[in-house]
Amino acid sequence: MYIPVFIEYLGTCLIIGTAAFTSSPVFIIAAFALAKGISGKISGGHFNPAVTAWALTSGKINNFNALMYLIAQFGAGLTIWILGSMIKV
Repeated sequence: MYIPVFIEYLGTCLIIGTAAFTSSPVFIIAAFALAKGISGKISGGHFNPAVTAWALTSGKINNFNALMYLIAQFGAGLTIWILGSMIKV
């Protein structure tokens, strides 16, 4: 159970970090493609609380998995926010 949640965390960190620290849409698309390619079969590659909410309401995932994915996604956002605040540009 922990591997899909960790993959969600890493993929969300990759996408949010790329969006936060670069301004190129090409890098953001490449980060999403990389994250989706690595995690698509393992966790479904939601990377977004809205997608996780949709998967929960449509019955694709159960309540426990949705909660774990949401915690991982918000944790990834918090991690990137902390990293961003530590970097002085």
